[in-house]
Amino acid sequence: MVSTLRRWLFRVPLLLRRVGVRGFERVLGFEWIVLTTAGRRTGKPHVVMLDVVGYHAANDAYYVQPADGRRADWVRNVAAHPLVTAEVGGRRFRARVADVTGPEGAEVVLHFIRTHPVYARVIVWFVRYVDRVDVPDDDLRRALVTTPVFAVRAVAG
Repeated sequence: MVSTLRRWLFRVPLLLRRVGVRGFERVLGFEWIVLTTAGRRTGKPHVVMLDVVGYHAANDAYYVQPADGRRADWVRNVAAHPLVTAEVGGRRFRARVADVTGPEGAEVVLHFIRTHPVYARVIVWFVRYVDRVDVPDDDLRRALVTTPVFAVRAVAG
């Protein structure tokens, strides 16, 4: 029951986007990115909408986390075909997805948690990557180092 509810809740943003409702995430104080991946077996396009947990302008990278960990379909798709089409904030571009789990990913997620504490508590409750967020930064950073994090970086052409 909980997993069914969780899957449904994670699909709501994409469903709202499909019916033309856009920009609501900015009201909530965060941003979502839409990825169109190629199916790992079929090559057919698959669309997923993900929370942006960080953005670094210097390398034009958006950071995301899979709610279902490495078994998420989109994660398995980008492992086979890392080139995707991304859309965020009205910008559409080609991108390459790279696994940045480890110190880089932990820092991005720690920053997100500290700048979005209420939303972070909700996400932690849903995805269970860590037990709590009200711990010292060093403890949380150590716990987050194994949390799957992916960078979506724009590519030329």
